[in-house]
Amino acid sequence: MERLLLLLVAAAALAQNNGLLVLDGVNLIDGSGAPPRANARIVIRGERIEAVADAAAPLPAGAVVWNLQGMTVIPGLIDAHVHLTTGTAGDARVPATLRWGLLGGVTSVRDMGGDDVVLEGLARASRAAGQAGPRIYYSTLVAGPQWFADPRPKAASHGGVAGEVAWMRAVTPTSNVPALIAAGKATGATGLKIYADLTPDLVARVTAEAHRQGLRVWAHSAVFPAKPSEVLAAGVDVMSHSNYLGAEGMHPPPATYEAARRGIGIDYSASPVEGEAITRLLRQMKEKGVILDETLFVTNAGKRGDDDPVWRWTVAVTRRAHEIGVTLAAGTDSFGNPARDAVPNLHREMQMLVENGGLTPLEAIQAATLGGARAIGVEKDYGTVAAGKMADLVVLHEDPSADIRKTAAIAAVVKGGVVYQH
Repeated sequence: MERLLLLLVAAAALAQNNGLLVLDGVNLIDGSGAPPRANARIVIRGERIEAVADAAAPLPAGAVVWNLQGMTVIPGLIDAHVHLTTGTAGDARVPATLRWGLLGGVTSVRDMGGDDVVLEGLARASRAAGQAGPRIYYSTLVAGPQWFADPRPKAASHGGVAGEVAWMRAVTPTSNVPALIAAGKATGATGLKIYADLTPDLVARVTAEAHRQGLRVWAHSAVFPAKPSEVLAAGVDVMSHSNYLGAEGMHPPPATYEAARRGIGIDYSASPVEGEAITRLLRQMKEKGVILDETLFVTNAGKRGDDDPVWRWTVAVTRRAHEIGVTLAAGTDSFGNPARDAVPNLHREMQMLVENGGLTPLEAIQAATLGGARAIGVEKDYGTVAAGKMADLVVLHEDPSADIRKTAAIAAVVKGGVVYQH
């Protein structure tokens, strides 16, 4: 309690000291995968990290100094797969959920499909200094026409027609792809999400055009009928959902997303994790630098037990991807509910990566920081603790390098140099 009071006093004093704050004597986990650095000093000037040094170095003049001996600092967490908006009255609760998420250590999110009218406003606000919520990066979305019968795109179309609004467009072989991508980009999106029910040639066409227009390309790992290797060959940047990789060995794969939804229509016996098809796929992902957004949390949301074949295969292929060297970006597909959850679900995702996916705690933290930044394309400024980067940090009461569950014991969060506490 005394230490927390000191943090609050220091935060109050910071506003009168030219924005220069020193986190001193910390155990630093920098997000790069390197071992913890004991007795480190992090110098923050304004919104950025000015220096990372040993605590024995001379202190900069005029700085507010937090003596954080015994505490650990990690980079701000990034949930690489969320859906913040629903198109219902529940959207009014999103700002409160975002504040809860920030206090739970999440400083950035990648929204993978929602109401871009709402998301544009939320994202603009999230970039403002002192805004109590994660930064929001969001997508424009394309899929085959049949997918838009799903109630979710209807709800997220902001009163428009699902499949016709700029941020959720149906694509056919006769579509004007450049115009379609340009309209989606104009909503303020960072990336294009390729969702479902597209042939390999259409996946390749929209990927090439989105890249030409400067968008990242984020796709389901199988777009049905397009298989994972065909999605990969199209040149996407990130593939989502480990469980959909199971379609790779099927000849043919499920014809539609609805047929394969949640892995039910996938024959996992056709894609043994150690087999040739999956091994070749994962090696190509590593060679091409394609990131896997594994979403273990949502795959297990139905409390699948260890005897569930979908869950067993999903964690096994995630483990295999990690062993081969595929970059992982920790995403939940379910941000969390402050009325139910103590902290955002990203903490549970990290636990699953360790307990089920074979990662070390340091590797799980890397997946939830640098991996997420790479998925979004903002690793120049976010994802690790280093001089010149934005000061997005989480101060923990204990060291999670031996016990990943300790990421949930949060003393304070720093976003862009601004301090937040419960």
